[in-house]
Amino acid sequence: MTGTSTNRPGYMTAGRLVLCPTPLGNLEDITERTLRALRECDLVVAEDTRVTGALLRHFSIRKPLRSLHERTEAQRLREIRALLDKGKTVAFASDAGMPGISDPGAALVRCAREAGAAIDALPGPTAFVGALVLSGFDVSRFRFEGFPPRAPSQRRAYVRAFADESAAVVWYEAPTRIIGLLDDLERELPGRRVFVLREYTKKFEQHALGTAPVVKREIEQPPRGEFTVVLEGASRSSSASHEIPQAARDAVAQLVERGTHVRDAAESIARATGLSKNALYKAALSRRSR
Repeated sequence: MTGTSTNRPGYMTAGRLVLCPTPLGNLEDITERTLRALRECDLVVAEDTRVTGALLRHFSIRKPLRSLHERTEAQRLREIRALLDKGKTVAFASDAGMPGISDPGAALVRCAREAGAAIDALPGPTAFVGALVLSGFDVSRFRFEGFPPRAPSQRRAYVRAFADESAAVVWYEAPTRIIGLLDDLERELPGRRVFVLREYTKKFEQHALGTAPVVKREIEQPPRGEFTVVLEGASRSSSASHEIPQAARDAVAQLVERGTHVRDAAESIARATGLSKNALYKAALSRRSR
């Protein structure tokens, strides 16, 4: 059906799990292998049966369909394990894109592996890979972080931790929180470039590249659709190891002497000079500890 995978002992007797990537927005992106897997399996499992049900109906595929999400995970995994033990084939279809990324796919893979079942991951679309390629940044090294924290205070601290990250960082974000994320990037990582990909493969696909304030102006208000955000890796000139000019160190120190908090002083001088806020902050702390 999907190849001749023999990725487990006893593969002729146990069942099979097939991870089926689905289109992000354009139905023409589905592959013949995925369609064949969905047509030939014994059960289709999906995070949202409404989304996957519509896909199956579009391609005239009639198969039993069950949900797998946080509320049903334990019970559903037991049912799937029983089917795999009987030698059945289970297909897991994501709502959009590659299964196992920001969905319950990992738990299903573990279940299948414990059952000794064969596991096939069919190739298909992944939004964060498209965003990395379209960004034009150096993505020879990158970190996929899923979704950022929802709480603003947690998100600010989280974003701050990437000040010296030399690898590109990529996130998914909801339309209700994209502006908040860009605000935090502007505040915590001034000067760093960002690439935002909205509605990838869909009719109103949009690309926006620049610093956070520039990108924010290009996004329609109110924001709509699905967003993928790529943060360019910190260059050596903006990393914490960068030699901060003495004049910049003195400027931060003067603000602190006037009562400005060290972090706010570092941010102010970073905005004025284009230097790394984190490097200025560390330099100021080092100066105070002498």
